[in-house]
Amino acid sequence: MRVLQVMECTIGGTRRHLRDLAFGLAGRGAGVEVVCAALREPRMRQDMDAMRAAGIRVHELPMTRAISPLRDAWHGLRLAACLGDRRFDVLHTHSSKAGALGRSMGFVCSSAVRVHTPHTYAASFEGGAGQGGEAPGNLGLIMRTERLLGLVTQRLIHVSEGERREGQALGVIRPERARVVPNGIDPAPFATPRGGGELRAELGIPDEARVVGSVGLLNDAKGHDLLVAALPQLPDDVHLLLIGHGELHDALCRQAEQLGVAPRLHLAGWRDELSACHDAMDIFALPSRWEGLSYALLEAAAAGLPCVSAEVNGSRDVLDPGGDAPPCGLMVPREDVGALAAALNDLLVHPARADALARVGPERVAERFSVDRMVDATLAVYNEALGRTGGDA
Repeated sequence: MRVLQVMECTIGGTRRHLRDLAFGLAGRGAGVEVVCAALREPRMRQDMDAMRAAGIRVHELPMTRAISPLRDAWHGLRLAACLGDRRFDVLHTHSSKAGALGRSMGFVCSSAVRVHTPHTYAASFEGGAGQGGEAPGNLGLIMRTERLLGLVTQRLIHVSEGERREGQALGVIRPERARVVPNGIDPAPFATPRGGGELRAELGIPDEARVVGSVGLLNDAKGHDLLVAALPQLPDDVHLLLIGHGELHDALCRQAEQLGVAPRLHLAGWRDELSACHDAMDIFALPSRWEGLSYALLEAAAAGLPCVSAEVNGSRDVLDPGGDAPPCGLMVPREDVGALAAALNDLLVHPARADALARVGPERVAERFSVDRMVDATLAVYNEALGRTGGDA
């Protein structure tokens, strides 16, 4: 099987999804090529080099999120040349810009089946900046394009059940063509968090402090401003640790100053060693305004942290799937600072409850959200779209 992966939004979880999927498919014998941009996150070029070293053919194409007819037409022609030169079985596009360009060109000049993963819809963040701080553009045009492209898409893969429901409500794909393949991680690196004491000392967090932490890009999507706003409603010994970088760094510092909690806010920047970050936290919080399925939430649950999340796509799948499965975290309404503070206070006041939630997370992630399950399930969708039986590449 020959597969072409196309992505413009190579930041955060989408960047990680592409990398893990490309390596996983190649490891299962698929011939994988990748067309991607690296404008939003220059470190994506490190991933591209690693892919090339693994035998994956990679093409850098400087696609941008913003709609630009001339530039988009040129990038579409570049994609068409790549598609026309090779006999791909599957064209898998990711997020809105690559989804539009890739599926359009695939329909015109390739016999490959078209598979798309939205990684959240533009309609999810109406009124706010998109991933990476960029405005989504003309929302009406984007959603009309999504619905039109859905007519020529053989399979649409959602990364969570919530995202699938949202896609159906938006009418972007026929129900029988929609599939759910949850994001997955390798839980092993998060199984034994360690090094938190050194990180606390580095950041000046007192030994006796209780720490609420979050991991993610510092942008509008992740809602860290809501956590800062909740901090005055938490006990004075509670500190907030944010791991990540982004355009809202200075704004969060100003917000903390205005609220009088600046000494209790710690912006640690991006850290590759997340084990120490988790070890420095007592509770993990995901205050996002929108998600597909948060990798940071999976990692925190795998690390055995009690979690509090906004009710965004993917969070219920992880924290409280229902049935006989016990919860491993609490959920609160989106953008509700009072509810967020109340849930955090609940776990701070009742450590036994927090411990009970924390014990569930590692097993749940290992059983339901492993990267191997994600790759195998994606490969099964490809074979289904191709009319093949079995799961071989």
